[in-house]
Amino acid sequence: MVGQIYDAATEPGRWPQVLETLSDFLEGAATKLTFQNARTLRSEANSVRMPPEADLTYAQYYYKTNVFLPRFARLSAGTLIPIWDLLPREVYRRSEFYNDFCRPGDMCHSIGVVLANEPDIRVVFTCGRAEATGEFEPEHIERLRRIGPHLVRAASVGLRLSRSEIARSANVEALDRIAQGVLVVAANGEILFANRAAEALLTEADGIRIEKSALRATRPADAQFQRLIATAAERLDAAGGVMTLARPAPRRPLSVLVAPLKMELKWFVTARPAAVVFVSDPDSAPRTAQDQLRNLYRLTPAEAAVAIAIARGEGLQAVADELGISLTTARTHLQHVFEKTETRRQAELVRLIAASGVYDRE
Repeated sequence: MVGQIYDAATEPGRWPQVLETLSDFLEGAATKLTFQNARTLRSEANSVRMPPEADLTYAQYYYKTNVFLPRFARLSAGTLIPIWDLLPREVYRRSEFYNDFCRPGDMCHSIGVVLANEPDIRVVFTCGRAEATGEFEPEHIERLRRIGPHLVRAASVGLRLSRSEIARSANVEALDRIAQGVLVVAANGEILFANRAAEALLTEADGIRIEKSALRATRPADAQFQRLIATAAERLDAAGGVMTLARPAPRRPLSVLVAPLKMELKWFVTARPAAVVFVSDPDSAPRTAQDQLRNLYRLTPAEAAVAIAIARGEGLQAVADELGISLTTARTHLQHVFEKTETRRQAELVRLIAASGVYDRE
């Protein structure tokens, strides 16, 4: 069983088999792994021996009714959880969570262990029994105590592998060829990846900087910058956005675009929330080669010029003024660019051009 647990740490598809084995070992019914986003408190679960729809309904609604989740936040990794140590029986049995979710899923009596409690993620293993079966005995708690440290270590390995996958998913080699700064960051600003251009900007610490391994902006813009990162990483309604970061004269402000980063990572829970941050320095501004853009996407010269101006962070009116055309004509060109590049918004267009790597120095 211990071997199975460590195999699952590196091969996530093995976790259902491990949960089945743990259920037998603890003489329980259903078992599940619960993942909670420590910032948004949204939660998901992967379970065995529960109703087929249980994981979906939990992620959509029942995590909000889970009377234990707020108490998990105070527990460190490795803590055993006989549930009556967390909550009085009568409170639990009166709850919607017990009556509408736990009873139908044979999770009325539960024991578990906290596998991870980090600034951005919490993971809990739980084994349950039906009401008619009765509570777990001290012998079962002792079994969980013996196997718990292995589950905690396996969770730690799984999280590390998941995070290392972020750099590979970001296509490191291609991003390093881009002259624009590109960073992948967690919701709390922790830097997960930075290309060479971003590292150069961070070394200068002029406009953006590193503070305790996290990406920060020069004050007073830092609070707004952190909000953009958090909303993008968590994919909230107002996800990401654009802003400028002022620098001492005569240097011009940095242009910043923050957007959600969707990655298909395969641990036993949802991928760690992340955002991508594009940073442009107008004082050493690389510009896209118009002829390369035209060849890649079959743009006209005017359309390529509009696309380049948008990629530099200029507004549509400024683009129209620069090209000597009306705002209506600029909008028409931009719409043609969207159609030919299969994008729908300016932020998507900026990301596409940045990822193409077609930059020349002025």
